[in-house]
Amino acid sequence: MPFHVRLRFGPPSSPAVTGTWDSEATAERKFRGFIGRYGSRADVCIELVEDGRQGEHIVRSWTRERGEAEGP
Repeated sequence: MPFHVRLRFGPPSSPAVTGTWDSEATAERKFRGFIGRYGSRADVCIELVEDGRQGEHIVRSWTRERGEAEGP
């Protein structure tokens, strides 16, 4: 199953930069790297998403206000 990392500045309807990897470990490293680079911005949302048979599932997300959260 592929994993996506999404980086968005602004509200959920804003465009996102997305990368896709088959390896969860690689996607996790990219997620952590984006937090390191962009996590201090007030308007950032970073998501690690698993693309499964029943559609997309947010594994974890990051915003400056909440920090890291499991799921949506």
